Amino acid sequence: MDDHLPSWITLSGFILPAVILILRENPRDMAAISFLLIIAALCMLGGLLFSALWMYLLPELIRPLISSLLVLVGALLGLILRSLWMQLAKPD
Repeated sequence: MDDHLPSWITLSGFILPAVILILRENPRDMAAISFLLIIAALCMLGGLLFSALWMYLLPELIRPLISSLLVLVGALLGLILRSLWMQLAKPD
């Protein structure tokens, strides 16, 4: 299990934003869920870019567990930024 732990943590960079987005959505129809899954995939892509940036800036971070944790942090950061953007974009 120790060999697969970084992979599971990286995969949770998709699963956690997807679960959070789906639970916060009120009308849970198939179109909304598929849209939210795409948004979760984009959050994971942002997490991968976040991890790549830190590994480029600090090469001593090139360890599987640290890089996968950076993917998870970056994905959750992308989710937070998306929710802030959606709150700012509301015309209230």
